[in-house]
Amino acid sequence: MPYFVEFVHYRTDLPEDRLVALRSAAILAVRDAHPDLLSVPALSRGEDGSWTDVWIYRTQEAAEKANAGAGDIPEFAAFAGALSGVEITAGHMPESAVSPL
Repeated sequence: MPYFVEFVHYRTDLPEDRLVALRSAAILAVRDAHPDLLSVPALSRGEDGSWTDVWIYRTQEAAEKANAGAGDIPEFAAFAGALSGVEITAGHMPESAVSPL
């Protein structure tokens, strides 16, 4: 069964260290509430100052459930509240494509 991957693109005015701290707290809280969040392996800042995050879930249904309940998780709400221009693209990733590293 393929995993479900969300590529989350956004902007923020936060300093990098504050963004990373809020993001880390949000990831842990979402994982506690939704154990089918498998990994959030990458955060990248683009040349234009925008950010891209990668969130990997066991299934699309798990991602949809997590997204529906995200506002009920204070750590995620604090993180999301610091973002603007959020756009999400998503797709399915074959399990066999998981990096061996």
